[in-house]
Amino acid sequence: MEYRFLQSEQVRLISSRARDWLVGLQKRVDNNANCTIRNAFQILVGLWICERALLDDKEFSYTKSQVQNVNQCTASHTDLFTDLLHADPPLVLLSTGILRFFNVQNIHLELFAEKISQLLQEHTDQNEGEANELFINRFLLHRLHLHSPLPSYSIREMPACDLIQADDTITRSLITDIAAATQYGQITLSTGKKFVQALHSILPILMVHYFRIYNLELGMGLLRCMHYLDLCKNRSFYTGLNFLITQQQLEGRFGFLAQEISQLPISREQFEPDLNIYLPHTVSFLWTIAEITNPQFILANSF
Repeated sequence: MEYRFLQSEQVRLISSRARDWLVGLQKRVDNNANCTIRNAFQILVGLWICERALLDDKEFSYTKSQVQNVNQCTASHTDLFTDLLHADPPLVLLSTGILRFFNVQNIHLELFAEKISQLLQEHTDQNEGEANELFINRFLLHRLHLHSPLPSYSIREMPACDLIQADDTITRSLITDIAAATQYGQITLSTGKKFVQALHSILPILMVHYFRIYNLELGMGLLRCMHYLDLCKNRSFYTGLNFLITQQQLEGRFGFLAQEISQLPISREQFEPDLNIYLPHTVSFLWTIAEITNPQFILANSF
């Protein structure tokens, strides 16, 4: 497999370390009372990214093992629909697609996907923002053959001065809009529009800003958006990618968050840093690295 921007040896080392950490976490989760069904899905997606996009492992040994764990986990929940809603519908739909890839149709997940499909078919979006927010659910449902082909989406425009001063809420909406309008980089936006030109200039600045203040999720979201808008030749793009690489710890997880975790007002009995903090961050890191380095991989389109 050919990778972009990084040497294949570097990609394999990064993903092997991450997979080893996820496998170790998988074993710990089996005996952890604080583990949630969301954790099971996150581990599944993390292993899927490693083996599908980064290691090109045709055996999928660890992903297959987690598929079985997910089946067992869903069977043991009494109020499963509520648990699945709390687990985050896009995460559940993506996991459903991964299970289908292995010819496993989990009746609980399939019923959940059908219910979400029904709700969205009956729902009328109030505005463009709501439509973009729901795009990821509709995109995944379409991949699951539970939704009609999607319409085109657009980015809500704003003055360039407001864009450069965007707060976290506006930035999250912008990331959502770009993902929807480009369908994760599959649609090229016209560079003739002034707002698209403004995005080309300002997104790199915002991305570096968020990484500088260590807001990892928004920084990674903006880096993926730069990829979707084909801003890969921008010097800041390489800065962002190299920053991601330096955030992997030796054991494989991503992020250096010990100080932030120590300040959280939560008892250790209710909180497991690896499950609650490092696992979702690690999956996001893997998602970002995989989509940037593997030209054939789009996470939401990968099953």
